[in-house]
Amino acid sequence: MNKKLKNLLMVTGAATLTAAAVYGLNKLDAKKDKKRYPQMGRMVEVRGKRMHVYTCGEGENTIVMLTGHSTPTPSIDFRPLVSRLGASYKVVVPEPFGYGYSEHTSEPRTVENVVDEIREGLRKAGMFPPYVLCGHSLGGINMLYWAAHYPREVAGVIGIDSTLPQQANMPLPMPKPIMKAMTFLSNITPIRLIIKAGMLDSKLNAFAGGDMDLLPVLRSHMANGQMSSTSNNELFAFSSNCAEVAGLNYPASCPVLMFVASESQELVQNSSTYSFDWMAEHEKLAMHAFRGKCMMIEGGHFLHHTAAEEMANEIRAFFPAEEELLSAAAMASHKNH
Repeated sequence: MNKKLKNLLMVTGAATLTAAAVYGLNKLDAKKDKKRYPQMGRMVEVRGKRMHVYTCGEGENTIVMLTGHSTPTPSIDFRPLVSRLGASYKVVVPEPFGYGYSEHTSEPRTVENVVDEIREGLRKAGMFPPYVLCGHSLGGINMLYWAAHYPREVAGVIGIDSTLPQQANMPLPMPKPIMKAMTFLSNITPIRLIIKAGMLDSKLNAFAGGDMDLLPVLRSHMANGQMSSTSNNELFAFSSNCAEVAGLNYPASCPVLMFVASESQELVQNSSTYSFDWMAEHEKLAMHAFRGKCMMIEGGHFLHHTAAEEMANEIRAFFPAEEELLSAAAMASHKNH
């Protein structure tokens, strides 16, 4: 055998064995993590996959938190706000497929699929409408679709610097072929082990919900979700999902409370990608409702980390816990009579 060919085969064989070994270690570590860090809420089966639904509080009215993209563990990320609302409402954090304790899925990440999966997960967890939907970032697109298509289930909406349909032309973080390659490589390289070693803690600290003891859980979920096909497919579907909800409004009978981050207003204002006013577009969504409010809060995109107390006070004033909240459809019917 040609010496060069022999050396090439030896190198290829060694690389294959190394990749297989790392792949096995990654899968074994992920399996161990499920036992190390058991879920805090309830696991329900939705379309053959397991979804995690976390619940806090015993109030009569139910607030459903809808996460933004790339949040490692939504049930932890929303804690600063959930802990302040739990005394007044029943607060539910459904973790979509590909997030937190929930499994991954190969189903297309269309806004229709994501919303219907969450709706089914809530019902199977014993959480029934009407809900006040609270969507952060990309959760705003899901929230708008949900309220427009299922008004009987929605008693109100709360936006936390929520994504707008006008962002359909937002570029991907890197070309699609590279993202797909990274998904493959993440399974056969030590990326998971690097994340688990705490080398990305500076990024994860903000998602700890104020409890640094939960960093190991976040590392595990970031290692599972970062560059996963589920996460990438959500980004690939972003433009079409924005187009799907373009032109939609919240039902006029649906109360709308919008929180807008001052730093996001500045970023969009100085952006060459967008040609709209961030605050003004959120105001339009709020003012379409018979009872709407839009307010800017000083801070960055993750307002529920930095302004949870102020936001909780505003939510309690806007959606009084002692009043029974009616769905948008029921409210419209009530007004007509």
